[in-house]
Amino acid sequence: MGGGMPTIPGTEFGGATDPSSIRVGEGLNVVPSVQVSQRYDSNVFFAPKSLLQGLNPEDFVTTVVPQVRGLYTDHEHLVKLNVVVGAVGSYYVNNTGLSYVGANVGAVLDMSDLLSRWRPGAKWTVSDTFFYSPQPPAFLLGGPSGEQANPLVAGFQAYRTNTSSNSVNTLFELPVSKTVKLSGSYTNSFIRYGASQVPGAPTLISQNLHAYTAGLLKEVSLYDTVRADFTGSEFDLGGLGTFSARGATLGWIHRFTPTISLNATGGAQVLSGELNGVSFSSTIAPVGSLAIHLKDNTTFITLGYRSGITPSFQSQAAALLNHTVSINITQNTPIRDLVGLLGANYSVANEYGANSGTAFSWTTVGGTAGLRYRATQKLFLTLTYSYQNVDNAFGETRFAYDRHVAQLSLAQAFY
Repeated sequence: MGGGMPTIPGTEFGGATDPSSIRVGEGLNVVPSVQVSQRYDSNVFFAPKSLLQGLNPEDFVTTVVPQVRGLYTDHEHLVKLNVVVGAVGSYYVNNTGLSYVGANVGAVLDMSDLLSRWRPGAKWTVSDTFFYSPQPPAFLLGGPSGEQANPLVAGFQAYRTNTSSNSVNTLFELPVSKTVKLSGSYTNSFIRYGASQVPGAPTLISQNLHAYTAGLLKEVSLYDTVRADFTGSEFDLGGLGTFSARGATLGWIHRFTPTISLNATGGAQVLSGELNGVSFSSTIAPVGSLAIHLKDNTTFITLGYRSGITPSFQSQAAALLNHTVSINITQNTPIRDLVGLLGANYSVANEYGANSGTAFSWTTVGGTAGLRYRATQKLFLTLTYSYQNVDNAFGETRFAYDRHVAQLSLAQAFY
């Protein structure tokens, strides 16, 4: 990403497969690009064969993704802006009725250097991501620091359903002394499910989320920072109820070397609310995260773990305890301009709290391996294989399936 900008959430492999993610100088730079891909997909409905009587889940899909990226840095490098607007058009050979046009938008505004003029060391970033697609994602691949792009996209894989989602996030740090900073963040996200394209599929639950943190950071050495935060999340499941999770966490940030760092947090939250017309008593729930980063001239690795409360998305409102593990690797090979790509995700969630016991859960495992060849500075050729295993249980409704995808894509930037 150009000019030290944060990666726009959802950019696959930290932008390694996108030739529009260039380094730029000052001023406004507009970078159009287009990606054309062909894939084999073993399950285009994201559903078990028992729900697909008379339908062929296998298909060959041609996808075209035109995109425009805008990069702006003022002449003093005080304000940095990175915006991506794209459309997604897919044509299905066997199931032509599934052909669609979707959209995705992302933006990151970094005003840290501007604020640092007033208060040295201050940071402030604002980001927003939006997508519309009939293919709801179980995971969104975030930026190089492994943050979750959208808290409502935490591993639940829905069957093929028209889906739109937006997530706005802002975070800041404000020094109050040489070693102490105030910090805070706020996230406002929604996810909306429309009509399902799988016959007889149960209804999915649209919802909203407000999440926030406020705390202090203390630098205890050149390599170590500790932090304490108040955290809260407010979930609104429409007419099915609302619930909250509020508590506190302690964190530790350690830099082993200039290229390797660790960020760990742990704590607890009080879970309470009303679901399906019934109030439930307060329950203590664990919350935590772990992120390990390695980045040098040839290798980029981020390993992440998150644990916390997340909502049910199917059949009936419920609070679930979710654990998600992810790893993302980009590795240069001995062949010039050939890069190896490896990503994996695992998410498990089970109903939690005093009202649990209706066997609401999901488990999703996914992985991607591939190669990217940079033919020119503006032309990337990428070959990937992806696997996904889904096992969802919502009361009396349960479905499980495997999905295999092999894809060849060509991406060209114009600048």
